[in-house]
Amino acid sequence: MSDLAAPHILALTAYEPGKPEDELRRELGLEDIVKLASNENPYGPSPKAVAAVSGETLALHRYPDPRGHHLREALGAHHRVSAAEICLGNGSNEIIDLICRVCAGRGEHAVFGHPSFPCYRIGSIAQELRFTAVPLREHLYWNVDDLLAAVTDETKLLFVSNPNNPTGAYIGRTDLARLLRELPGRVLAVVDEAYVEYVDADDFAPATELRDTRERLAILRTFSKAYGLAGLRVGYVIGTTDLVTHLNRLRAPFNVSTPGQAAAAVALGDQAHLRETVTATVEDRAKLTTALEAFGLRVAPSQANFVLVDVGRPGRAVYEALLQEGVIVRPMPPPLDHWLRVTVGRPGENQRFLDSLERVLRESRA
Repeated sequence: MSDLAAPHILALTAYEPGKPEDELRRELGLEDIVKLASNENPYGPSPKAVAAVSGETLALHRYPDPRGHHLREALGAHHRVSAAEICLGNGSNEIIDLICRVCAGRGEHAVFGHPSFPCYRIGSIAQELRFTAVPLREHLYWNVDDLLAAVTDETKLLFVSNPNNPTGAYIGRTDLARLLRELPGRVLAVVDEAYVEYVDADDFAPATELRDTRERLAILRTFSKAYGLAGLRVGYVIGTTDLVTHLNRLRAPFNVSTPGQAAAAVALGDQAHLRETVTATVEDRAKLTTALEAFGLRVAPSQANFVLVDVGRPGRAVYEALLQEGVIVRPMPPPLDHWLRVTVGRPGENQRFLDSLERVLRESRA
């Protein structure tokens, strides 16, 4: 049945999500499980958002608003843009796929970093784009000159995850402005800011502050991380009205559910809850980093809600051993195959991970 799919689809490596807790329960019969694999907000969404979807007022027998009017209006007010400059997605993953399908044609070229979010590669391959995966410095850090050097006369798309998943690195304001300014005008710069709420670096600037730098700029945001709504799959892009119009030509008409739209709008309005959970996570990110370094391990500087740690041996073996302890983290493929990505959880979850990791590393030395 290999001829059932197109050759370029057969060449794809599917996205590997973090192992679900229920799957580990079925496999090992464990009940006490800590999941630190998918960069979710361990504190959950705003209670007001939960109330918005648990009431009886939502008309679940009706299709959702295909244009997401109320949510787009709320987002427009939040970002000080017009609702016409916002397109909603079933998570920002859908927006990435839409951009690849709408804004580039077969045989045209895309640029993204490596290692970075795998959906840029998946979207490019699915659209039969040629691409350059630019190696990050030391496999960890963005370099603007390297990205610009990879752009060719055929380049239509450039993806930057800022902060980067899975390394946690970021591009500061000056370098990001230079990248946006020096990119050829024909290139759509896609700045993926899934983790922007967790940044505390003084020299960082969200791309929303640099929109006057270039016209062809798409800024991706999501409610799956800091807002704690991963289960409802709500993302969006901020761009020109032309870009939004073109994306809407192909966007599925009911791609964001009624509960998702309602919860996202309410969560957006509860900035106090957002600040509380982000502050706790940023503080615990520093504590987790210090504890891992005390083990003698190298930890990549992170501006996201996770840390990337070099365990000094094949990471998948350590990951498998941690599963036996009931702790789920994320193993990395090459060139980071000695590293693990660990979501910053609640303090007790972080300590559970640290205790388990210490045992696993000690036993591996024995």
